[in-house]
Amino acid sequence: MISKTKTHIDADKIGELLAHAFGGDVKAIEITELNEGLFNALYSLRLSKPVLELEEIILKLGVQDGKHILHYEKEIQKTELYVYRLLPGIGVPAPKILYADSSHTLINCDYFFMEKLTGDTWEHLKAHITPENEADLQRELGEYTAKLHSVKGDYFGYIKEDESYHYPSWREAFHAFIDRMVEDGIRDGVKLPYDAVYAALAPCWHLLDEVKTPSLVNFDMWSKNILLKKENGIYHIDGIIDHERAFYGDPVAEFISSQTICGKIEDAIYFREGYEKVHPFVFGENEKIRLKMYWVYVALLIGVEIYRYELEDREETMRRHSDMLLQALEALK
Repeated sequence: MISKTKTHIDADKIGELLAHAFGGDVKAIEITELNEGLFNALYSLRLSKPVLELEEIILKLGVQDGKHILHYEKEIQKTELYVYRLLPGIGVPAPKILYADSSHTLINCDYFFMEKLTGDTWEHLKAHITPENEADLQRELGEYTAKLHSVKGDYFGYIKEDESYHYPSWREAFHAFIDRMVEDGIRDGVKLPYDAVYAALAPCWHLLDEVKTPSLVNFDMWSKNILLKKENGIYHIDGIIDHERAFYGDPVAEFISSQTICGKIEDAIYFREGYEKVHPFVFGENEKIRLKMYWVYVALLIGVEIYRYELEDREETMRRHSDMLLQALEALK
């Protein structure tokens, strides 16, 4: 799948960015483009000279100025950096940020260099993890998730410098999430059942008023964004990456991605054990309904995001995404 938003650059430009960040004697002797993500470009760089004792680092490039993106995708590299800089203080493992530049003077996009962790993703390693180790990993994930949620904000909404994305209540913020995504989809000619989305959510909006405090939510913490490292034959979580979709809101929204690893959250015993090391895990009937509301948003987002891909079967892709969204709406009834 070809992405329209990735910023691809050559070795000369990479060398220029390295020299600006670390001095002219630091050069890339090996460059590998990483293809895991579909929005930003990532390069793994082996260096001629270590930076903070690191011989390999990662370069992450944001979207170039003027590129067509969705509302929530504006400033998302700044969001990611904001979260990365919080994590050491709350005990959540993540790569170190080595240098960041949002001036757009050397290149017309945000970019940063970060530590390259030596582990591999949970997704790639899951076939090699024993049931006992899996249980321990789910406990770790629960604990780190709760630590993220312990960070409280001054507003609800996406983490952006643009305060029009900040709201005094979670109901207003999440309604804006839906409104902006629908606006983007209609603008980009994405055929989805938008009226059905509003009809299904209408009886449920009041449940969002139960969320009184804005908690930090990653909203993309699935197995490809969790790096594991093996020590003494046992895998442990070495780092959680890709925080660019983070917002301040309802911690229940996090469980959309948690469930892709741990199964239904109400049955995820080991995850809940880890979570409750930090603070109580509350998941009653209203939380179940709110989680279904957030799944509607995710299904809507996945559908609208097709704007960024070169697709030969666009109509068929829209049909599949429409069916997925209809399933999420049906679950909410």
